[in-house]
Amino acid sequence: MGLRGREVKKYIFRKKRNIFLASVLDAVGFLVCRFFRRPRKRPAGRGYRTILVIRMDHLGDVLWTTGVPKVLRESFPQARVVFLTSSWTAGLLEKNPFVDEVLLFDAPWFSKKRYPRSSQSLSFFKLISVLRKKKIDLGLGLRGDLRENLLMALGGIRERIGYGVTGGGFLLTREAPYRKDAHPSERTGELLGALGVKVSSLAPQLYLPEEEEEKLADRFREWGIVPGEKYVGFQAGAGTPAKEWPKEHGVEWMRRLARRFPDCRVILLGKSAEGRYDFGVPSDGLPQVIDLTGRTALRELCFLLRRLEAFVGPDSGPTQLAAALGIPTVFLYSGTNSLEAWMRPSETSTVLKHEVPCAPCGLEICKVKGHPCMTGIKPEEVIKALEGCLR
Repeated sequence: MGLRGREVKKYIFRKKRNIFLASVLDAVGFLVCRFFRRPRKRPAGRGYRTILVIRMDHLGDVLWTTGVPKVLRESFPQARVVFLTSSWTAGLLEKNPFVDEVLLFDAPWFSKKRYPRSSQSLSFFKLISVLRKKKIDLGLGLRGDLRENLLMALGGIRERIGYGVTGGGFLLTREAPYRKDAHPSERTGELLGALGVKVSSLAPQLYLPEEEEEKLADRFREWGIVPGEKYVGFQAGAGTPAKEWPKEHGVEWMRRLARRFPDCRVILLGKSAEGRYDFGVPSDGLPQVIDLTGRTALRELCFLLRRLEAFVGPDSGPTQLAAALGIPTVFLYSGTNSLEAWMRPSETSTVLKHEVPCAPCGLEICKVKGHPCMTGIKPEEVIKALEGCLR
């Protein structure tokens, strides 16, 4: 048993084949390192000069690590904090006064299907070269990925702390316990605790200065977003089909919204790849809709969300971002993931979830006829959840 009486997983794979391969890799790796690893001197005391934080995956995951640089700066005020992330999440770290440098790497195992690769992204081997030149004292791999562990080792990072749950624990100088059923912010807090860092809160830290918002005024007017109007955001689609709300449910809740709150307009948001969730055809009885799917950069999305009366969406990065900004948010939560492990509802958020025996399934495509976990969330439930903030 692990911390707080909850189970600590050695490997997080579902398939026995992957568990076997990771076990073999680790057995060989630990044996080799035992005989050939050279002990390295750590900086005197807590004198880290450069600290690397790695989180390169999805919007919601990176969002929950934006508070890490502040904690590190408070604990190691003399250290430079370098954050390695992807081009599609880098906007979350802009203007962060506790981040000295942001490195971009669009990892192909994340960017291949969902995200376009940025021309500013470093290649894998170029990134290794950059890391070695920086002579980094401490690296923190926050996801728990073999490839991150390998990257830190090849990058010449002296002290490497992370997780061995996908293999590669032998590449680390210190392996942190990984609680699969814990929220990512809790796991990160426990990893920092291994450094002797006291963490009271790892809530998202976003820096959105007024002068930057003023520069976007023309952009918002171009989209038809003007002061004095009421807007409700709705994410059109989801990162995976298993998290999508049925189209007919979405159309019906918007019709109900138009009847109940006729002064509200709906702004459709999401990536262009999610355009299959299209509301442009059945217009009868719908509120005025501004379709911004695929049109907002991440920083624009942050400022746009702050102008909303409320936001409705699936378990996704934009929905978590809206909640983090204090916007009244309605989560349409599927049975894909454990609610306790992935959600940190705020005082202004409401989670709508239809209980099903197959949850949590961890699947990208539902295999149950009728997709009951999402079809079971009814349009009238969404309207009821919005009542308080739209009156």
